[in-house]
Amino acid sequence: MTGLIYKDIVALRKQLSTLLLFLVVYGGFCVTGVFDFSILGALVAVFGLTIPVSSVALDDSAHWDRYAVATPAGRRGVVAGKYVFTLLVIVVSVAVAAGLMVCLSLAGLTETTLDDLVLIALSCGVLTLVLDAIILPFLLKYGAEKARVISMITFVVIFGGAVLLGGLAKNQITLPTPPAWLLTALPVLLGLLAIGGYLISYFIAQGIYAKKEF
Repeated sequence: MTGLIYKDIVALRKQLSTLLLFLVVYGGFCVTGVFDFSILGALVAVFGLTIPVSSVALDDSAHWDRYAVATPAGRRGVVAGKYVFTLLVIVVSVAVAAGLMVCLSLAGLTETTLDDLVLIALSCGVLTLVLDAIILPFLLKYGAEKARVISMITFVVIFGGAVLLGGLAKNQITLPTPPAWLLTALPVLLGLLAIGGYLISYFIAQGIYAKKEF
């Protein structure tokens, strides 16, 4: 499985380097006031969605799966490799985005508190984990081309729903106030739910890939 992860890193090294460079460039735009600092967190979601799709697309074009399933890693290793690789991409993206936000905050370039900036990066990482948990089984079953449409629909539905809820909140809709302990524990609970969903997605993908014909 380690070899399969290394293969993805090598195959996508140029794209990974370019996307990390985007983070730095957009950090510069934030300094000049062109964008808000929260966009660095949003880029985490973009990276976490596009890189797994690109990985599967490369495999599809090279018919890599037919060879990979015959290696000692087998079908289970192929699925595990994709899930671990995707998780690594998300973790690194969150770390770089949060690191940039911390540096810019310590330099006094934003009025947003340091805690809020880090929370934005972590929240985007959690959201990306949820999106990938939905998309990865489709990627492994149908390939990148067919799953790309599902990725777009999932992205639009979730982010569109978030925007809609934000718009409703601005209209001062009265909602029940949750208990203080729930608000305090909410980030941890959402993180645990995202991790649990990712694990469930992994086992679903294993079942799907075990039955896939090549």
